[in-house]
Amino acid sequence: MPDMPEINLTSIANSVLWGTFLVTILLGIVLQKTRFCTMGAITDIMIMGEWTRMRQWMMAIGVALIGVGIMSSNGIIDPAKSIYTSSRLTWLSTIVGSVMFGFGMVLASGCGSKTLVRMGSGSLKALVVFMVLGLSSYMTLKGIFGVLRVNTTDTVFVTLSTNQDLPSIFAASLGMTKASLQLMLSLVIGGVLIAFALAKKNFWTFNNLLAGFGVGSAILAIWWISGVMGYVAEDPNTLEEVFVATNSGRMESLTYVAPYAYVIEWLTFYSDASKKITLGIASVGGLVLGSTAYALFTKTFYWESFRDAEDTGNHIIGAILMGIGGVTAFGCTIGQGLTGMSTLAINSFIAIAGYVVGAMLAMKYLTWRMLPPPCEPVVAGGNSNYHSNTGGCGMPLQIACHTDQFGTLGQITPEDVAQIARQGYKSIINNRPDGEGGPAQALNAEIEMAAKALGLQYAYLPVVSGQITLEQAQEMARLLEEMPGPVLAFCRSGARSTNLYMLAQQV
Repeated sequence: MPDMPEINLTSIANSVLWGTFLVTILLGIVLQKTRFCTMGAITDIMIMGEWTRMRQWMMAIGVALIGVGIMSSNGIIDPAKSIYTSSRLTWLSTIVGSVMFGFGMVLASGCGSKTLVRMGSGSLKALVVFMVLGLSSYMTLKGIFGVLRVNTTDTVFVTLSTNQDLPSIFAASLGMTKASLQLMLSLVIGGVLIAFALAKKNFWTFNNLLAGFGVGSAILAIWWISGVMGYVAEDPNTLEEVFVATNSGRMESLTYVAPYAYVIEWLTFYSDASKKITLGIASVGGLVLGSTAYALFTKTFYWESFRDAEDTGNHIIGAILMGIGGVTAFGCTIGQGLTGMSTLAINSFIAIAGYVVGAMLAMKYLTWRMLPPPCEPVVAGGNSNYHSNTGGCGMPLQIACHTDQFGTLGQITPEDVAQIARQGYKSIINNRPDGEGGPAQALNAEIEMAAKALGLQYAYLPVVSGQITLEQAQEMARLLEEMPGPVLAFCRSGARSTNLYMLAQQV
């Protein structure tokens, strides 16, 4: 009887890690170039009624679904061997965790993958989010938050008679094999999502198609790397099947919450030989490197810091919520929203709804926070230009101070510019189109002349009410970055300027 070929687990692990690293480098480039972002997709719809990024996300799910369906039906991979399709349906943990994660990602200006992309382009804010998210996720996996999770939400679950993925649930009742049902459901659901994404002709751009196809393909590539390249039917050490270089010991694809914790653990205990680089760690490194490479190549790399104390607090709280919520929900918007959804797991459907609800609640909270009482200039230290956002009444110009560096106001006249300057503002942004209010509305050129005569910087970024575009949000972000503060933005009532400011924080 011929000898069985020797299994070199180290060689297999290296192949898995390098394969994951290379795929996620490409993914980082795609995410950076296309601005693919789940949180952005939700906020775009809420504020602008713009569905482009949501269509990107739906197309990515569709591509991943169809790919998993084809691979599964042909016996290439088995979704039942992933962490998403167990028979235990932890519905309460999924609901609580996903709502927390959705709320947190809005406060922190992006989900786990977006944070890594922003880190790669020079955001110090994202670096802080990475550290806090990683620590809180570690504490939810193995620390104090983990004890709370196990003794509270995790105690509420339903144990199904089959695995929780839809093909397993419906196979017996429909009299079909699981493999054929997996293919059919994947083709139908995935096809509908892709068809919806492509239904609008203006979606047919290179970036949008690259985002949908590229992100979905990355999920499939890692499924194949983990489930085929890294699969060993019989580990020579344990004599059991194993998926090499994964933290769970099961087949994995992309997710960006728990891997944050694994990165911090590996870096902290680097000298401990038992701590090995895993697929999740490699995926974090690849995504950051790909994003950095693209940002440097396109000269879009720039250092970004926090605006003020409230901005810092929002990002830290958001990171904590994402770390706790992501682990509790068994994944992030990439982990459950794409990777889990590609297996048709019920928990993933629940999680997606939770992310959306959490994000919507956070947007309403931020909208409320963006409507402070009017500013009040006060005299401090003999400087009449001292600027306060502590509130006040009776001022001729009722400026709403969102931070010490940004305020909004309704329509102004050239005569108002002097008072704006006296209150300490150094720049003005006009967000109202000329002529919108008829002949009584002061012209942009007249206001600009008055501003420049007093040494203020001025920019004209007209926005039609209810029709804010992504390009205008990006331009607002650029102006806020480059113009000296404090900055005052105005439109008819201040609402458009407020919405633009909120969107500028997300691009």
